[in-house]
Order: sequence, then structure tokens, then C-alpha cells
Amino acid sequence: MSELSQAAATKAVEKKNPTMRDLVTAQQDAIEIQLAGALNSAAFVRAAISTISQSTQLQQATPQSVLGAIMLAAQLKLEIGSALGHFYLTPRKVGDQWTCLPIIGYQGLIELAYRTGRIEKIETFLVREGDVFNYGANSERGRFFDWTPADHDEQRPWTGAVVTAKILGAGTVWAFMPKDKILARKPKNSANGPWATHEEEMAKKTVVRELAPYLPKSTEFATAVVKSREVEEEAKHVESLTGVTELVVTASDAGDK
Repeated sequence: MSELSQAAATKAVEKKNPTMRDLVTAQQDAIEIQLAGALNSAAFVRAAISTISQSTQLQQATPQSVLGAIMLAAQLKLEIGSALGHFYLTPRKVGDQWTCLPIIGYQGLIELAYRTGRIEKIETFLVREGDVFNYGANSERGRFFDWTPADHDEQRPWTGAVVTAKILGAGTVWAFMPKDKILARKPKNSANGPWATHEEEMAKKTVVRELAPYLPKSTEFATAVVKSREVEEEAKHVESLTGVTELVVTASDAGDK
């Protein structure tokens, strides 16, 4: 354990039975290092504490999972909370224990994609019941899709999602995923969190992640894609053993409830 993490850990346990607020506040110096000036560390910590204070389940989650999720948000330099839709702290039951699931939002993944500096434009849309949507490939057009929306009523049930990205100096790439494939990739037990409250945005995020292998990468964007897939598709969770940089992704050893 580094001197910084040791000092933070010592500070956190100075109180008898420290609260989650105490543990998170004790990590502000470490969080500030990860943010590297991109966000105000005090405001970042306040947002994290506010999110935790609004959820009894997060307050009961393992400190390692909560701190791990917060440190991941700091590493990605994404704000926590639903206001911007960048990053969510989501409670999840593993066996008899609550844990904190870090869910990167649609807006967060789009933000990271633009930060690569090589994507000129990225767009997503949902195909809905009644739309005419065809896709394929031929020798003249290469891979293509044609979409004719039935109308502009966004209340119609969605049946799939499309993302297109214009890369500087490299043309346009795109991907389509039908609804059943998208929903198969959401986390188990999604009654809590953005998949329950913002399903359409999370569907768009999933198709952006599908296109990621064909997009320019930055360290942050690549990390977000990998961690998002591990957490949402492979039922793993992120833990912080020191509260600084040693994030560990582990498989759940008990069934979800």
C-alpha cells in the first residue's frame, strides 16, 4: 500500500465505526490525483456522497465496492449522478450483501468518445415499431442501412438501436443491434439503476460499445468500454482495496437476488 493510500485508510478509520461518508471523504486527496484537474474534487466528492445518501442500499453496500466505483468514475473523469447521465452508482444484491455497481451512462460514453479528438460526429437513434429499416452490404455501397421512420412519435416501442460515427480522415462507421441482443447484455437484477429508469439511453450506450472496436481509442475510452462490459455483461464488480489506484474486478461468488 502506498503512503498516500495508507494515510487515507488511517484517516478513514480514526472514527469508531466510520460511515460511508467518512470513508468517501477520506479519499478526497486520492480522488483529486485521479481527476488531475479535470473536475473539482470537492464537488465530485459531494456528488458521490449525495448519491449515496439518497440510497439506503448504497449505504449498506461493501465499502470496497462503493470506493471502487467512485475511483473508477474519477479515473474516467466522469461526474457521478443522474443530472448529466455520465456515471451511476447502482446498488445490487449479491447473495445477502449489497454491493455497488458502477454503471457508465450513455452520455458518459459519448463524452469519452469525443475526448479521443478523432471523432467528428457520433449519432445514435432507436428504430421503433412501424419504421422501415433495412441493412445489408453489396459491392457498390459496401455495408449500408436504410431507415424510414413511421413518424416522430418517440412513444412507440423501440425494436433496435443504431450508432454512426464520422472519424476524422477515415470516413463513417456504424452498427445496429436488435432489441433482444441489447437486453441480453444488461446486468442481471436491473430493478435498480439506469437500466430501469433510462432504458432507451442505456440501449444507445450498448450499441455505442458495440461499435467501439472500430473507433479511435484513448486510455479512458478503452477503460470505460472494458469495465462496462465486465460489469454489465459478465456480472463482475469493481473493488478498491486501497482506495487509490488498485482497482480489482472480481466475479460475484454468490447468486444475484
